[in-house]
This record gives sequence, structure tokens and C-alpha cells, in this order.
Amino acid sequence: MIREEDIFIEGERRLGRYSVVLLQPTDGGERWMPSVMTLNALISNFRLILQPYKRKYAPAVIPARYIREVGQKQLSGYNCVSLTLVTGDQFYLMLGTGNLNHLYDDLRVMKTPPLKIQIEEPVDPEAIRRLIEFLRRA
Repeated sequence: MIREEDIFIEGERRLGRYSVVLLQPTDGGERWMPSVMTLNALISNFRLILQPYKRKYAPAVIPARYIREVGQKQLSGYNCVSLTLVTGDQFYLMLGTGNLNHLYDDLRVMKTPPLKIQIEEPVDPEAIRRLIEFLRRA
């Protein structure tokens, strides 16, 4: 599990922690199914951090400014939160248990951090593409 005290910077605080799975297209995109890999999702006021429960992978970090839109959808009967990145790519997150509205609300709050404090770490677009490909294969 990701430990906040190990990674948070000054002014960063936890909004929520969730166990999520990604919905993936099947049958040429006609149907959607949950992926097998469960991810630990930590949402702060600055970023979304995803890490598989099998801790052999480093956490994936998506700064708030790289998320263009947060929405709620239903795909193949599954209620999920949709994330649209500035690259145009989309993720669909589903909770195994818990209230999907809490996940949605935390992501909406994260998306609009205070202007005076933002994480300005450089993000390589190719690294985001590799993350997307990895998560789609999970």
C-alpha cells in the first residue's frame, strides 16, 4: 500500500483511498469487462496515484493538470468513473465495494487544486502512453 508520508509534498493531503479495477473493452469494444488486476488508488489534492496490489510495480502518478475531464458512465451494466486525459485517452474506473460517488467527488476536487500550489513535475507523454498500454493489458 502506498504510504502518504513517503510521497506527499508540503501542502498535499489525502482526499481518498480506494480499491479500483479498470474496465476494458472486449468483443471489439462492444462489451466492457473489469480487469483482473486490482489497483490501490490514492487521490490527493494534487494527483492520482495508482499502484497494483502486487507491489512489484512502481506507482503510476497522474497529476491533476493531466486530467481533462471526470465523469460518470455505465458501460455494459457497470457503473464507473471516466477519466479523460489531456492526451485524449480515457480510463474507466470501477469500485469493487464502496460508494462510486465518493470516488467521483474526490477526483473532481483533485482536478481543481489551489492555483498557488501545484506539482510541476515534468511528465513525458511517452511515459503516459506506456502506462496506458500497461493498464489496458492488466
